[in-house]
Amino acid sequence: MRIFFMVLGMMVLGACSATSPGDAPINGGPDNDWRVVGLGQACGGMAGIMCEGEQTGAAYCAYAPTAQCGAADQMGTCTARPQMCTREYRPVCGCDGQTYGNACTAAAAGVSVVSSGACVAGR
Repeated sequence: MRIFFMVLGMMVLGACSATSPGDAPINGGPDNDWRVVGLGQACGGMAGIMCEGEQTGAAYCAYAPTAQCGAADQMGTCTARPQMCTREYRPVCGCDGQTYGNACTAAAAGVSVVSSGACVAGR
């Protein structure tokens, strides 16, 4: 009987908890102002902080190569996506596992660079 009440108590407490960050709209409303920040500010991390303009494709959360693409709750920096890039070929591997012609084309796609050179399968 004690176990039943313990389980029931946990279910009630779980039902009363706040919604998860994924459930809340990202519109800068009063409930989630702290999760949307401007250019040049810290983003990502455990709190899932998003950049203003990320939903429209104007900005993205750029992670330094040492931040391992945001793994282990690393923080990035809100950065505007470039509107134009030069066409020199200096391949980089993006955090999405795709090879991009250069760091600018990766940034234009909203992808951080994990390493120089083409991506290697299985890495």
